[in-house]
Amino acid sequence: MSRYSTHDPQSATIKFSSKGISQSIPCLYGDIQGKRLFLETEQTLPISQAVTVEYNDALFLGEVIFCANINQSWKVEIKVEQVLSGLQSLIALRSRLLCENVSPSSRMRPVGGGSFSECKLSYTRQ
Repeated sequence: MSRYSTHDPQSATIKFSSKGISQSIPCLYGDIQGKRLFLETEQTLPISQAVTVEYNDALFLGEVIFCANINQSWKVEIKVEQVLSGLQSLIALRSRLLCENVSPSSRMRPVGGGSFSECKLSYTRQ
């Protein structure tokens, strides 16, 4: 069992893609200083790996600039390029825009029979 419990208030998730496969690693949020985000995890990450880090209601976009095994855990430093916050509000707004505010004469439907989680939407008038 991982010692990086999702119930811990400091828990976060590192997400990245390696060889075309999306991966998700639990971690602990340490601190942020300027554009540097400090994390602790049970797994090493390659230097220069592009990552996203989900913590509370924020999404950090950046790149791994340091990763070292210290005291039986990996200390990871991310150079943050962008922070997206208020994600719960954004998700709620998206849901309202896609589901509730569609007039009867204009309906949105996914292109290609997919789901609304896809980026492409087309509009049909009835």
